[in-house]
Amino acid sequence: MTFFLVGMIGVIVGALIVGVAFYFRIRYEEGKSQKNRILEHKVKEIETLVILNKKINEILEKRIIMMDKYVSFDAFDDCYITVDDYIYLQSFAAQNSFYLPNYFLEEFFKKIATRKVVLSPEETMEVGGYTFKGGRVIIEEFSDKITEMIYERKVEIKKMTKEPLTYFSKTL
Repeated sequence: MTFFLVGMIGVIVGALIVGVAFYFRIRYEEGKSQKNRILEHKVKEIETLVILNKKINEILEKRIIMMDKYVSFDAFDDCYITVDDYIYLQSFAAQNSFYLPNYFLEEFFKKIATRKVVLSPEETMEVGGYTFKGGRVIIEEFSDKITEMIYERKVEIKKMTKEPLTYFSKTL
Protein backbone atom coordinates (compact mmCIF):
# COMPACT_ATOMS: atom_id res chain seq x y z
CA MET A 1 0.00 0.00 0.00
CA THR A 2 2.86 2.38 0.75
CA PHE A 3 4.38 1.79 -2.68
CA PHE A 4 1.02 2.55 -4.25
CA LEU A 5 0.67 5.89 -2.40
CA VAL A 6 4.27 6.87 -3.20
CA GLY A 7 3.67 5.93 -6.84
CA MET A 8 0.44 7.97 -7.03
CA ILE A 9 2.11 10.98 -5.43
CA GLY A 10 4.93 10.68 -7.99
CA VAL A 11 2.41 10.53 -10.85
CA ILE A 12 0.51 13.56 -9.51
CA VAL A 13 3.72 15.58 -9.01
CA GLY A 14 4.88 14.58 -12.52
CA ALA A 15 1.52 15.61 -13.97
CA LEU A 16 1.73 18.99 -12.22
CA ILE A 17 5.26 19.56 -13.54
CA VAL A 18 4.16 18.65 -17.07
CA GLY A 19 1.06 20.89 -16.75
CA VAL A 20 3.09 23.87 -15.58
CA ALA A 21 5.70 23.32 -18.31
CA PHE A 22 2.94 23.01 -20.92
CA TYR A 23 1.34 26.25 -19.67
CA PHE A 24 4.64 28.16 -19.98
CA ARG A 25 5.27 26.69 -23.43
CA ILE A 26 1.81 27.75 -24.68
CA ARG A 27 2.32 31.22 -23.20
CA TYR A 28 5.72 31.46 -24.89
CA GLU A 29 4.28 30.46 -28.28
CA GLU A 30 1.41 32.95 -27.94
CA GLY A 31 3.85 35.74 -27.03
CA LYS A 32 6.07 34.81 -29.96
CA SER A 33 3.19 34.81 -32.44
CA GLN A 34 1.82 38.08 -31.06
CA LYS A 35 5.25 39.70 -31.36
CA ASN A 36 5.53 38.46 -34.96
CA ARG A 37 2.07 39.87 -35.80
CA ILE A 38 3.01 43.25 -34.33
CA LEU A 39 6.30 43.27 -36.27
CA GLU A 40 4.48 42.36 -39.50
CA HIS A 41 1.99 45.15 -38.86
CA LYS A 42 4.80 47.67 -38.29
CA VAL A 43 6.54 46.55 -41.49
CA LYS A 44 3.29 46.94 -43.44
CA GLU A 45 2.84 50.41 -41.91
CA ILE A 46 6.33 51.38 -43.06
CA GLU A 47 5.70 50.02 -46.56
CA THR A 48 2.42 51.93 -46.81
CA LEU A 49 4.02 55.16 -45.58
CA VAL A 50 6.88 54.76 -48.08
CA ILE A 51 4.41 54.32 -50.96
CA LEU A 52 2.45 57.38 -49.82
CA ASN A 53 5.64 59.43 -49.52
CA LYS A 54 6.72 58.38 -53.02
CA LYS A 55 3.40 59.58 -54.40
CA ILE A 56 3.66 62.88 -52.53
CA ASN A 57 7.18 63.44 -53.87
CA GLU A 58 5.97 62.52 -57.36
CA ILE A 59 3.24 65.16 -57.06
CA LEU A 60 5.80 67.74 -55.97
CA GLU A 61 8.02 66.92 -58.95
CA LYS A 62 5.15 67.11 -61.46
CA ARG A 63 4.82 70.80 -60.70
CA ILE A 64 8.00 71.59 -62.60
CA ILE A 65 6.96 69.58 -65.66
CA MET A 66 3.48 71.09 -65.97
CA MET A 67 4.30 74.61 -64.79
CA ASP A 68 2.83 76.39 -67.82
CA LYS A 69 -0.51 74.55 -67.68
CA TYR A 70 -1.90 75.56 -64.32
CA VAL A 71 -3.05 78.72 -62.64
CA SER A 72 -0.33 80.10 -60.42
CA PHE A 73 -0.33 82.92 -57.92
CA ASP A 74 3.17 82.43 -56.58
CA ALA A 75 5.26 80.04 -58.63
CA PHE A 76 7.34 78.92 -55.65
CA ASP A 77 4.52 78.42 -53.19
CA ASP A 78 1.64 76.98 -55.21
CA CYS A 79 1.04 73.31 -55.83
CA TYR A 80 -0.61 71.55 -58.74
CA ILE A 81 -2.26 68.15 -58.21
CA THR A 82 -3.91 66.36 -61.11
CA VAL A 83 -7.42 65.05 -60.62
CA ASP A 84 -6.09 61.50 -60.89
CA ASP A 85 -3.46 62.07 -58.23
CA TYR A 86 -5.92 63.72 -55.85
CA ILE A 87 -8.37 60.84 -56.23
CA TYR A 88 -5.49 58.37 -55.83
CA LEU A 89 -4.45 60.02 -52.55
CA GLN A 90 -7.99 59.89 -51.18
CA SER A 91 -8.59 56.28 -52.25
CA PHE A 92 -5.14 55.22 -50.99
CA ALA A 93 -5.93 56.78 -47.63
CA ALA A 94 -9.29 54.99 -47.52
CA GLN A 95 -7.90 51.60 -48.59
CA ASN A 96 -4.98 51.69 -46.19
CA SER A 97 -6.73 53.30 -43.23
CA PHE A 98 -5.71 50.37 -41.02
CA TYR A 99 -2.01 51.12 -41.57
CA LEU A 100 -2.13 54.91 -41.79
CA PRO A 101 -2.87 57.32 -38.95
CA ASN A 102 -6.34 58.62 -39.81
CA TYR A 103 -6.12 61.88 -37.89
CA PHE A 104 -2.89 62.72 -39.68
CA LEU A 105 -4.48 62.22 -43.12
CA GLU A 106 -7.72 64.00 -42.26
CA GLU A 107 -5.73 66.98 -41.04
CA PHE A 108 -3.75 67.03 -44.30
CA PHE A 109 -6.86 66.89 -46.48
CA LYS A 110 -8.50 69.66 -44.41
CA LYS A 111 -5.45 71.90 -44.70
CA ILE A 112 -5.01 71.32 -48.43
CA ALA A 113 -8.75 71.71 -49.15
CA THR A 114 -8.76 75.20 -47.67
CA ARG A 115 -6.04 76.20 -50.14
CA LYS A 116 -7.86 74.96 -53.24
CA VAL A 117 -8.27 77.58 -55.97
CA VAL A 118 -11.86 77.74 -57.14
CA LEU A 119 -12.08 77.33 -60.88
CA SER A 120 -14.99 76.52 -63.13
CA PRO A 121 -15.35 72.84 -64.07
CA GLU A 122 -14.30 73.70 -67.63
CA GLU A 123 -11.10 75.35 -66.44
CA THR A 124 -10.39 72.44 -64.10
CA MET A 125 -10.81 69.99 -66.98
CA GLU A 126 -8.66 72.17 -69.23
CA VAL A 127 -5.90 72.31 -66.65
CA GLY A 128 -6.42 68.64 -65.71
CA GLY A 129 -6.11 69.19 -62.01
CA TYR A 130 -6.38 71.43 -59.03
CA THR A 131 -4.20 74.32 -57.99
CA PHE A 132 -3.62 74.90 -54.30
CA LYS A 133 -2.50 78.40 -53.36
CA GLY A 134 0.33 77.98 -50.85
CA GLY A 135 -0.16 74.22 -50.96
CA ARG A 136 3.45 73.34 -51.68
CA VAL A 137 4.49 74.12 -48.11
CA ILE A 138 1.70 71.95 -46.71
CA ILE A 139 2.61 69.05 -48.97
CA GLU A 140 6.31 69.36 -48.10
CA GLU A 141 5.44 69.38 -44.38
CA PHE A 142 3.25 66.32 -44.97
CA SER A 143 6.14 64.54 -46.66
CA ASP A 144 8.46 65.47 -43.78
CA LYS A 145 5.97 64.13 -41.24
CA ILE A 146 5.67 60.89 -43.20
CA THR A 147 9.46 60.54 -43.24
CA GLU A 148 9.55 61.17 -39.50
CA MET A 149 6.84 58.54 -38.92
CA ILE A 150 8.79 56.02 -41.00
CA TYR A 151 11.86 56.65 -38.87
CA GLU A 152 9.82 56.24 -35.66
CA ARG A 153 8.38 52.93 -36.87
CA LYS A 154 11.87 51.68 -37.74
CA VAL A 155 13.11 52.57 -34.26
CA GLU A 156 10.14 50.72 -32.74
CA ILE A 157 10.94 47.64 -34.83
CA LYS A 158 14.60 47.70 -33.79
CA LYS A 159 13.60 48.00 -30.15
CA MET A 160 11.11 45.13 -30.43
CA THR A 161 13.56 42.80 -32.16
CA LYS A 162 16.22 43.42 -29.52
CA GLU A 163 13.89 42.51 -26.64
CA PRO A 164 14.33 38.82 -25.82
CA LEU A 165 11.30 36.61 -25.38
CA THR A 166 11.64 34.02 -22.62
CA TYR A 167 9.35 31.45 -21.05
CA PHE A 168 8.81 33.63 -18.03
CA SER A 169 8.40 37.00 -19.77
CA LYS A 170 5.05 38.68 -19.66
CA THR A 171 2.95 38.49 -22.79
CA LEU A 172 2.91 41.55 -25.01
